Amino acid sequence: MGLTKRKDSYYVEFPVIDDGKTLRYARGLPGSRLKRWKVGSPNRTIAKQQEALIKTELMKGLIKSAHERVLTFKEWGESYLELEEVKRLRSYKDRVEIVRNQLIPFFGSKLLTEIKPVDVETYRGQRRKRDGSAPCLQTVNNDHIVLKHCLNVAIRRGLVVTNPASAVPLPNPHNERDRVLSDEEGARLYGAAKSHLRPVLLLAYQLGQRFGEIVNLTWDRVDLQRGFITLRGIDTKTKKPRRVPLTPDVKVVLQELAKVRRLDTNHVFLYDGKPVKGIKRVFRTALREAGISDFRFHDLRHCAATNLRRAGVDTATAMQIVGHKSDKMWKRYNAIEESDLLHAAKKLNAYLETNTLLTRTSSAKATDSITA
Repeated sequence: MGLTKRKDSYYVEFPVIDDGKTLRYARGLPGSRLKRWKVGSPNRTIAKQQEALIKTELMKGLIKSAHERVLTFKEWGESYLELEEVKRLRSYKDRVEIVRNQLIPFFGSKLLTEIKPVDVETYRGQRRKRDGSAPCLQTVNNDHIVLKHCLNVAIRRGLVVTNPASAVPLPNPHNERDRVLSDEEGARLYGAAKSHLRPVLLLAYQLGQRFGEIVNLTWDRVDLQRGFITLRGIDTKTKKPRRVPLTPDVKVVLQELAKVRRLDTNHVFLYDGKPVKGIKRVFRTALREAGISDFRFHDLRHCAATNLRRAGVDTATAMQIVGHKSDKMWKRYNAIEESDLLHAAKKLNAYLETNTLLTRTSSAKATDSITA
């Protein structure tokens, strides 16, 4: 019992009893036999983690017997996509694309129990776009994240014991952005936008709502009298409900839309009488006509977060409005520009002039009195 190192990997073995359905930890029990697992990594730390995990699963009786049929990744991948918990994910459409067009072609013929961390590393290295070129790091990370979730769900259903995708770290793509529109750019963009795009831009810019939260907004979520949008857990990326206060501009726009709302749909934002689903082309056109470059729709959340800070809204309240769960994410979206630093220096100088003795002006007066 314990760890054994070979050239390619560490191996873990435990005494078990196989009842034909599950394997159970059986140290010191008659009829037990040693069962060995290949960790798939030469790293001892990872091997120790896998050893502890396998032992826990054995003691819980969650490891299937070798006599039971093991699914291939292709079989499990298709079953995974049919699960209701997966279909409810906001990223389901992208998930289908990744599983069927990327993961299944590579892992499809392997049994779930055969997939090792080295296979995940190999997948990351060979991943290519349709034209054969190398994708960006975040694209590969997205595939990796889907694979991890797919195998975690398999673990919960007792199909596998460990998740090899969790043993391979995701490199940081360093793709943080701090692009914020200037007042002039914001006015130009709003002026260049088509009429059905303007309300969408306004909610994103002033309230920091995500695109999905905006286009999926229904009138039962809008309280014009009290001035709030109420989002349920199923409406948000974080799965946390939140209330978003309406600015006067947003309230006026929603009141105008309410006057012409249709009776055959409950969606707030429409185009040609149908709910808005995508804005990529019309948004790209507005950017081009406004002469704005290096800007994405999601950057409007950066604008909202930055404006909330500049307005003096406390961090907790601002995070509630835009829907950030952590201070780290709030800081990432909150851009500090040169003008903010200069404004801070002016505020600091005003405080020093009023509340302290050590300032240039007071020092000059003191010098004059000494020389007099």
